[in-house]
Amino acid sequence: MATRQELQQLAKLRLREAERLYAGGLYDGAVYLCGYVVELALKARICKLLRVRDYPDTRKGLQFFKTHDFEVLKFLAGLSEEITPTKNQALFNNWSIAELWRPEQRYSPEGTVDKKKAQEVLTSIKDDPDGVLTWLTKRW
Repeated sequence: MATRQELQQLAKLRLREAERLYAGGLYDGAVYLCGYVVELALKARICKLLRVRDYPDTRKGLQFFKTHDFEVLKFLAGLSEEITPTKNQALFNNWSIAELWRPEQRYSPEGTVDKKKAQEVLTSIKDDPDGVLTWLTKRW
């Protein structure tokens, strides 16, 4: 599996790719990649929290680490009590948009996501200081 540093680099790369897809009018792909941006950032945070170099290998009996579920990853990252409306309403609102992502979106037909929705998702992860990725980069 990837190291914490590789996960961080991949999150930033997937964001750049999503931005390019958005600029090219490929909104479905942009939103799909945004989900992986968040997933990779959460997994980097989990590595930091667990003080491990590599994201836990699922072959070692740790299958629960092999997930795309943001709620599970948020819990494993120790952030369940941090991303709440009482702690930070703006972050919570952005999280609420980002967490709608599902890996099954890869099967969605072209045109499922429009420009407005894609911009909303990108903003939810890039917003400064309360975008999901922006906030996570201070904790990974």
